Amino acid sequence: MKLQELLDFKADDFITEIKEISDYAGGEEQIEKKLKEVVERWAETLFVIIPYRDFKDKFLISEVDDLIMLLEDDAMTVGTMMGSKFVAEIREEVEEMEQKLKYIDIVINEWTGFQRSWMYLETIFSADDIREQLKDETRMFMLVDKFWREHMLKVNKDKTVINIVDGGGLRKKFEDNNKRLDEVKQKLEDYLTTKRAAFPRFFFLTNDELIQILSQTRNAQAVQPYLNKCFDAIKRVKFTTDKNSKEITAMTSPEGEIVPFTESCFAHGPVENWMNNIQHTMFSSLYLITKSALENYPVDGTKRADWLFVTAGQTILCCDQIKWTAGVEEAIAEIMGGKNRGALVDFEKFSND
Repeated sequence: MKLQELLDFKADDFITEIKEISDYAGGEEQIEKKLKEVVERWAETLFVIIPYRDFKDKFLISEVDDLIMLLEDDAMTVGTMMGSKFVAEIREEVEEMEQKLKYIDIVINEWTGFQRSWMYLETIFSADDIREQLKDETRMFMLVDKFWREHMLKVNKDKTVINIVDGGGLRKKFEDNNKRLDEVKQKLEDYLTTKRAAFPRFFFLTNDELIQILSQTRNAQAVQPYLNKCFDAIKRVKFTTDKNSKEITAMTSPEGEIVPFTESCFAHGPVENWMNNIQHTMFSSLYLITKSALENYPVDGTKRADWLFVTAGQTILCCDQIKWTAGVEEAIAEIMGGKNRGALVDFEKFSND
């Protein structure tokens, strides 16, 4: 169109109207361009997929933070478009994209929540001992695991976010399976509570630590790294040297002091039962060792070294406190009875020696 044609049409009489129409068209064009950019970007945006451990048929989505950041930026862009006065002619297309981005956000939140729960439970239910003890929960988890494996195999073939999220009622599937995982986690929590009720010192352990023990019930040595949390100043228990031994004969402190049990206990049956047996054996052994040490307490100071280095440190403290208290009472009785006015002085010298 030439300038002369505009003049012939008397366009100069309609400058204000033309400017309004031009501004509106320009604003509309800007929205169309931005919308096109958003649509094209999401048509090309891919999930980052990585293998899960050494499995060939299990995958995870990775770098989700970058995806969420892009999602937030584009949601803000589309929201700004919706608030523009120039959006009227293409409002339907903008609203459609706005709904898609909201849906993608909801699905990704459900997806990442599912992935975290699945990874946590997959490690637990891969242990044969846990499968054996939680058969119903294992069956429920395996159904969820089947859904995840099949879903991620599809994603690995077509990683386009919009294609994966936009079809097949994915939100509902994730919501349903997240509920199943929550139920499995609750049943697992109930199971751990029964174990803690049977052996209350398990309350000192985190869920993960307790699960590590319960997932290796056939391996009695699995409790060793956690004994110092269950018992103060007990680092390990000592098994006999036989391969796969279940017989426990002593306890060891972090400083390396070994206190033999007066009677062996055995790591048979549920772990909470034989941990109770260890505790009972600790009590009875310390009682008998202390009783014997008290009976053999050296009255002659020259023999104290022989007694000291074959006796457990805790027992030495206990016996010395008993003997000190008894010695002071006897000395006071001697003074009160007029037998020996220097009885406390004599006992002080004995104690210092």
